[in-house]
Amino acid sequence: MGATPLMYCGPWQFLHDSQALDWPEYRGETRIGDVAGRLIDEHAICSPDVVVGSSLGGIVALEIHRRIHLRQVILVGSAVVKDEINSLLLAAAPLAKITPLRLIQCLAGKGFNEVSAMFAEVDTEFVRAMCLAVKKWDGFDGSLEAVSRIHGDRDPVIKCPNDAHIITGGGHLIAMTHAEECVAIINEICC
Repeated sequence: MGATPLMYCGPWQFLHDSQALDWPEYRGETRIGDVAGRLIDEHAICSPDVVVGSSLGGIVALEIHRRIHLRQVILVGSAVVKDEINSLLLAAAPLAKITPLRLIQCLAGKGFNEVSAMFAEVDTEFVRAMCLAVKKWDGFDGSLEAVSRIHGDRDPVIKCPNDAHIITGGGHLIAMTHAEECVAIINEICC
């Protein structure tokens, strides 16, 4: 939720014909499907496309796939059903309404790493809304035939699924911490 295109720098820039997208400007969306619809419309995403998404971005990618049946969806540290998400995080989702996110952003902005820099830029109302949206998300109930997964075996946010390309030692932010491995797997999947 706190990611920007900065998550996909370095090795990600060498993926053939790819583009890192930012979240659309927040306009009061309360459902993940609404965000997916905005991304489809604003970036002309269509069926022949391959969409890669990390964490919430992967959940949104599945909602895009539900609407337009993409050629391929690649989830990087993401869930296909709500049961894969850490139950404590889901239980804490309502706290997003009262959490002082702007203060946390100010403190994060003083950090010196990419994660804090990204979080300092994200719209806090979008983060609040998506915390609640994930809690209400029904999960993906479509065919997983076109869905591939890359996951770290030490992800505390989303359980590592057995059917994933597993990155040993990877946590939740494997798109950043293990970018080279992720890009190599994506190239293997897409070629």
